[in-house]
Amino acid sequence: MKRSKISLFSEGSNYNSTFEPLVESFIKKEIYIRYYTLDYNDKILKIKSKYLHSKYLGYKFLAYIRFSMIESDYLLSSTPNIGNSNYPLKKPKMVKNLVHIFHSISDVSIYRKGALDFYDSVILVGKFQEKSIRDLEQLRGLKKKKLIPLGVPYLDYLIRKKKDSINVKKTILIGSSWGEKGCLRTYGISFIKELSKRDYNIIIRPHPHSLKFEKRFINKCKNQTQKIENIKWDESINPSKSMNISDILISDTSSIRFDFFLIYKKPVITLDIKAEEMLGYEREYLSKNWTDTSSYEIGPVIERKSIHKLHHEVEKLLENFNKSNISNYIEKTIYKFGKGSDSIADYFSKI
Repeated sequence: MKRSKISLFSEGSNYNSTFEPLVESFIKKEIYIRYYTLDYNDKILKIKSKYLHSKYLGYKFLAYIRFSMIESDYLLSSTPNIGNSNYPLKKPKMVKNLVHIFHSISDVSIYRKGALDFYDSVILVGKFQEKSIRDLEQLRGLKKKKLIPLGVPYLDYLIRKKKDSINVKKTILIGSSWGEKGCLRTYGISFIKELSKRDYNIIIRPHPHSLKFEKRFINKCKNQTQKIENIKWDESINPSKSMNISDILISDTSSIRFDFFLIYKKPVITLDIKAEEMLGYEREYLSKNWTDTSSYEIGPVIERKSIHKLHHEVEKLLENFNKSNISNYIEKTIYKFGKGSDSIADYFSKI
């Protein structure tokens, strides 16, 4: 493949909220980039610009081979685990600097073990991410990564998609992560059925990965709710439509909590997921991490033994929610809020 200075790699359409605003910023600033994707239907492939050269890498083994042949000074990717022995994508030998971009407001503790071990640089969402990254480097004797405080592009995308709405009937959004760290797996569907008996509309939004990797489980959950008229399911890639019409969010470790809290300035309830239920994740190897403390900064945290009290918390927050300190929280937590894409493009235009 022809060598480039700056390249982007995406697993596909699920990550357009990260790469679409980023590509637009590079083009706007007249910076030449290459874009590689594993998704034939990736709509970024249809963007026409002399500053953008896009390529579909193919499917499975062919894609992995082509990925390994990328030549670039900087390769920006949101994909964790590149280079790990149990992961099919190996770090391309002709890439000088592999740069990680987060596609959510999260700490590395919710990534799988070794997720960023082979990266050279990390674009930070906020200062809160530094300690876990440095602790893991020290634990494993890794070379220090360059940590670059530039923000996160997908927030730019979600801010553009935000629309205000007023509901006659209050709407609860249930946003579940996938796998064992998801509230649907850990808490089941019973708490949602209980909420449905009250005067609420309920939207259940599983993580897009759930629809790919645990489809049978999701279908089982859907079957349990199909006769309940005030429960709907959202299986779209983009969460904006559901967030736009919801009054409160109930979630787990998912970063949708921070999207809803920071962008919509509406209440969030976290269902506690214990560290022992996340074996194989970086959280297991860290004595302290942001994931364990941040939930309490944005709203109440409900443990499994107290799940019967959930409806009281919902009622309380819907009646009395103070959003006056959210702007201060944004300022101290997120770099370049709403301007992450431009800040990244500016940075790479000067190197």
